[in-house]
Amino acid sequence: MTTIAIGIETEGKNNWAYDVRVQQAGKDYDFRVTLSWSDYEHWSHGRVAPERVVRAAFEFLLAREPAAEILPKFDCSIIRRYFTDVDAELPAML
Repeated sequence: MTTIAIGIETEGKNNWAYDVRVQQAGKDYDFRVTLSWSDYEHWSHGRVAPERVVRAAFEFLLAREPAAEILPKFDCSIIRRYFTDVDAELPAML
C-alpha cells in the first residue's frame, strides 16, 4: 500500500511549496514540490485547495512509476515533460 502525506504549505513568489512524504513498499521517500499559481488554476480552476492538486499530481505519478524514480525536488509543471497526458487526466482526479 502507498500512502501520501502532504506537509505544511509555504507560499512563495507565484507558487506554493510542500514537503511530501510517500511511503511505498516499506520505505519512505521525501520530496520538495512546488505548484505554480498558473498550474493550480489550469488544473483545478480554483475548485479545490492547492494541496489537493499536489496530492493528485502524486497519485498521477505513482500510477505510472515507483516513488524511487520520482525526482526528489520538482515543480509540478515538469510532469508534462514526462507524461503529456497530465493536462487531460489530472483535472478529472480532483
